[in-house]
Amino acid sequence: MEHFTGSDPSIVPHSPAGDVGFGVRAFALVQEIDEGATEVIAYGLQLPCGTAATVGVVQGYGRWRSADSAARRLGSDLVWLT
Repeated sequence: MEHFTGSDPSIVPHSPAGDVGFGVRAFALVQEIDEGATEVIAYGLQLPCGTAATVGVVQGYGRWRSADSAARRLGSDLVWLT
């Protein structure tokens, strides 16, 4: 049986901006509350399969078909976190 370590360059993912590892990307959902002012309503993760999970700042949690779907359904803007 082979043993892999985190320092093995063949298995360390190359992460684009917002990627927290293994294809998971972090995002925030924001809404405009006043002219020019925005408020974060939820934080979320887009999972490798494309679905997303969110945790609301004020309200509970949600599971979505995608991060874009969550933003549309909650009437908010999607911001990828880096």
